[in-house]
Amino acid sequence: MNDPAEIADESDDGEQPGTGILRAALERWTSLRRSREKTLRDDAVAGLSLAAGNIPDGMANAILVGVNPLYGLYATMVGPIGGATLSSTQLMVVSTTAAASLTAGQALGDLDGQERESALFLMTVLIGAILMLFGALRLGRLTRFVSYSVMTGFLMGVGVLIMLSQLPNATGYAATGDNAIARLLDLLGHLNQIDPASTGVALVTLVLAIWLPRTRLGNFGILAALVIASALALLLQLQSVRTAGDIATISGGVPSLQLPALTFDISLFTGALSVAVIVAVQSAGVSQNVPNANGARSNISRDFFAMGIANIGCGLLRGLPVGGSLSSTALSLLAGARSRWAAIFAGLWMALLVVAVPQVVSPIAMPALGALLMLAGARTLKPAEAFSIWSTGWPSRLAIVTTFLAMLFLPIQAAVGIGVVLSALLTLGQASAEVWVVERVEHSDGGIEERVAPDRLPPHAVTVLHIYGHLFYAGARTLEDKLPSPRGARNAVVVMRMRGRSNLGATLIDVLASYAKELQKGNGRLYLAGINPAVRDEIVRTAKLDLSGPVQLYEMTPLVGEATRKAVADAKAWLASQR
Repeated sequence: MNDPAEIADESDDGEQPGTGILRAALERWTSLRRSREKTLRDDAVAGLSLAAGNIPDGMANAILVGVNPLYGLYATMVGPIGGATLSSTQLMVVSTTAAASLTAGQALGDLDGQERESALFLMTVLIGAILMLFGALRLGRLTRFVSYSVMTGFLMGVGVLIMLSQLPNATGYAATGDNAIARLLDLLGHLNQIDPASTGVALVTLVLAIWLPRTRLGNFGILAALVIASALALLLQLQSVRTAGDIATISGGVPSLQLPALTFDISLFTGALSVAVIVAVQSAGVSQNVPNANGARSNISRDFFAMGIANIGCGLLRGLPVGGSLSSTALSLLAGARSRWAAIFAGLWMALLVVAVPQVVSPIAMPALGALLMLAGARTLKPAEAFSIWSTGWPSRLAIVTTFLAMLFLPIQAAVGIGVVLSALLTLGQASAEVWVVERVEHSDGGIEERVAPDRLPPHAVTVLHIYGHLFYAGARTLEDKLPSPRGARNAVVVMRMRGRSNLGATLIDVLASYAKELQKGNGRLYLAGINPAVRDEIVRTAKLDLSGPVQLYEMTPLVGEATRKAVADAKAWLASQR
């Protein structure tokens, strides 16, 4: 029989000791290299599909802003590369978005030509600086306080505005009016002035954009719809159909670095702030819905910083504002993206297009671009989501309707401000309403029963109360109304459990001080159990609670309920002394 050690050192084919281990390591390294090569190939293909989708998107969003369509292509070149390189959400694509473009276009007002372009680039740099500040201050968590109802109303308003804003391109009639609804009414009053050729090109584009993506063209269907409709207008020599070359000069080459003119305009700053807030909220939604393949958690604040860098790059290289794009990210994933390299490749493919063949942009028909934007706006409308929100009650109804109408009739900066304030009010109102007080009774077998707190405190007894809900500001005042009344109760002791509260705040301390004084009028006491050291220091600093007797503090211990039991025991001993 062979020695076990000899068996361990021999291989089946007579290899020297350690050769099998070396071969296994080599095979693992080769497998890893092949896996990485396959990942890069998949990302390169996904990047090409994404770049094809970004061509019409970038140009259409530039039309929303009211500038040269080439600037949209610059943004889809710089944004994905800058965002993917630095963001923590590996598969999120940073690109142009309709909401950001529409907001930027409205913020620029009536500026035209070179003045509008200069203001746009400065605004884009400001947006980047604001987003970097958001990231540096770690404000990513604040996006959770934006009401879903408010965000849905806002996005639905954006969708309607996008559709209405493209009616002039799709119909060939330049409607006038102070807002989108007024311009729609003006168009309906002049239907006889609609250009049949422009309307026909727009309708053909819509049909193709809906049908072609369902064919074998897949992700290239939208681009094919744009090309076919524009070629049709060119072949039929439809002179009344405007092209991208008619509204702007499409020049080639690498975009030159350009420092925007530093001029302070309050409307420009508020516009940049509005776009930054919109980009932050939308990007946070994308980040939360696109988990990283390696399981690493996304850092929304870091994503803000990355998008800030991307926007500064776009502003310096004559591009539109960019942000986390849900549609581009979904397209990238559908095309097989496996890492952040897919977005980087998309930017590189776009750069190749912009440098090599920018002339292909000039013949693009404006009605075709307008039709694609109208389709994109229609797809943001989600009737099922709106109905679901409507069914939840009047606060949600108020939020979605108010935000939606504000988007249609007010400047978009004002609508964003109303949405932010409304979200804050809804959060505070909901938090203050969800406060309730229960009485906890411990039975002889150790079980603890929770029941509705009494309206009035019983005399000569210990009542243990537990509070659920947020107790800041209005919540503290709601608690004041729900606490059992101590009036007429002699020698009543309340043990209030405070475990898990990291701070109380001035309003809650004032409520507790008033309640303790009411108890003291009937020779009662207030014992606060489960206090952590920070809360104890907070109470001592305010000096509003009389800790010399009427109010007692019991610090929490690792054993849950120990501080409460100690407070109850002391309360019973004190009651016995009063008898």
